[in-house]
Amino acid sequence: MSGSVDEATRATFRAIADVLIPAAEGMPAASEVGVHGDVLDRILGLRPDLAERFFRGLQAATGADARAAAERLNKSDPDALSAIGLIASAAYYMQPRVRALIGYPGQEKRPADPDETPEYVANGMLQQVIDRGAIYRPTPKA
Repeated sequence: MSGSVDEATRATFRAIADVLIPAAEGMPAASEVGVHGDVLDRILGLRPDLAERFFRGLQAATGADARAAAERLNKSDPDALSAIGLIASAAYYMQPRVRALIGYPGQEKRPADPDETPEYVANGMLQQVIDRGAIYRPTPKA
């Protein structure tokens, strides 16, 4: 799917992504980790439901100052800005450099031992719920 987004759209996305995710406190800006690269195509492939709003927002922002465009979208088309922001943040946190900086190795396989007592049972966290007994609210009749 790589290459499905033209360079002008990537440039607009890159600029707005940097407004939404600037470099701060030792963390890189969105463009520094390549959110506008191949990962963008991957996310659009995984989340086609965001594409229409994403492209609509970027089309409205093309040629404008990124900060001003983001502020205008926030007022006039928050759904489009939300799609841009969701894709930017997903692309950002998918990057190995960012994951290393926040100490997140990614999903790991942790097989469960069916014979082991779960920690939340062994440490007594559930005892207060057991002691309290059942609590519920009846469902109202329609």
